[in-house]
Amino acid sequence: MDKLLVITCGAALIGLIIWWFFGDKQYVAVDAVQDDAVQTATVLVDGGYSPAVLSLKVGVPAEITFLRKDPSGCLEEIIMPDFGVAEKLPLDLPFVVSITPHKIGEFTYTCGMRMFSAKVQVI
Repeated sequence: MDKLLVITCGAALIGLIIWWFFGDKQYVAVDAVQDDAVQTATVLVDGGYSPAVLSLKVGVPAEITFLRKDPSGCLEEIIMPDFGVAEKLPLDLPFVVSITPHKIGEFTYTCGMRMFSAKVQVI
């Protein structure tokens, strides 16, 4: 009976781990604020990126302010390969990344170690 309980709990734990790391997570996109000729947004960097999906308009210059609160070395760098961005983020100071999205789609950005990721959704 004890072996059955251990096997059942172990299988449930393995299933939970697989779901947590590999399951499809649904996030609601947060729209950037547009005033005049630029769109702006703030991303909190604290154990990941919040919002996890940022919605931008195609062809409009964007200024994304990253505010890093997490002191871990992994989150000290932001890599946005589709926009040619690779920058170090200072701790507890806002850091502005300027991009202009030229095509519609979803573009992933990551931390320096590629352990944490988020998306820019261009519409």
